[in-house]
Amino acid sequence: MKKLNFDKAKVECEKQIDGLRNGGKPLLITIILTFLVMIAVCVAVFFASVQGKEQVKVPNVVGKDLTSALLMLQKNELYAKIQLRYTDLPGSEGTVLEQDLKAGAIVKAYQRITLTVDRGVALDHLEDYVGQDISDVRSRLQLLFSSESANVNVMSPVYTKDSAEPGTILAQYPEAGTLITPPMNIRFVVSSGTQTEKTTVPDLSGNTIAQVLRQMPSSKVVFDFTSHIAGDSEKAGTVTHQDSAGKEVEAFTHIPVDIAIAAVTEKDTMVSGIFTYDAPEYPYAVPMELDVRDSEGNVTAQVKFVHPGKTVTVPFTAKKESTLIFSILGEEKTRQIAQ
Repeated sequence: MKKLNFDKAKVECEKQIDGLRNGGKPLLITIILTFLVMIAVCVAVFFASVQGKEQVKVPNVVGKDLTSALLMLQKNELYAKIQLRYTDLPGSEGTVLEQDLKAGAIVKAYQRITLTVDRGVALDHLEDYVGQDISDVRSRLQLLFSSESANVNVMSPVYTKDSAEPGTILAQYPEAGTLITPPMNIRFVVSSGTQTEKTTVPDLSGNTIAQVLRQMPSSKVVFDFTSHIAGDSEKAGTVTHQDSAGKEVEAFTHIPVDIAIAAVTEKDTMVSGIFTYDAPEYPYAVPMELDVRDSEGNVTAQVKFVHPGKTVTVPFTAKKESTLIFSILGEEKTRQIAQ
């Protein structure tokens, strides 16, 4: 009986094995076909990735203004490398003079093309920009003095309320005709229209004199500095009181600032104080500068700022017996001894 069951089981196993053998052929074929399809897809992706960039035609941008030329190149998926050159053609600033690949050439997309751009007539003196639009003038000057070697800086303009069209240059410093002698800073007074310019008063509380001097060139308020001998709880050489910190006020509003100053003894080699000068009242904020010359003749700039005139106050720290040299519009006005 047991032998009969064993034989019956053996027969069943053989039937199952035959079934797998007969049904395994389609499965094997399916696996092979899937593998071949995967290889074909990989090959297609590979060749697509290594295929060369799209071929594009180089447009003719010679004679075009720089903005138009850049847009034409961008449309053709090309990019520009810009070189500047002085010319003797007034009014042609920003015009493309040459391109390194001839118009009509077929090149790969995303290639860089060198454009030689007219940077205008070489200047040896400042022109008269009064009455012109500040945006146009700044663009021309920045194009002329864009290289690091030029060492001529176009400063942020000072805006003032005026009946002239907003953006109109009302005054320039240095004045027209001034010889360009780098390093040079050029600043413009510009109409803001009939709207009064607003500015935020910086918070100087706790600042040292050196920190205050670094704030002054960018601050469009008039700091009226005073000083007192530092008390026991005060740190000498720091701001102990200031009005309107963080508030929005009209540009060149007077802001009182008080500084604690150390009492000077005979042994001290440094001295701090408040420089004061009564200047004329100007219709606009004009450039002013305080320099320090030590006993050895070395001159260092203490601070450069703009101010509308009348009483001018500037904190300073210098070697005892140094000379404080104060200038307005580049012209020396007075000298005082630091003591």
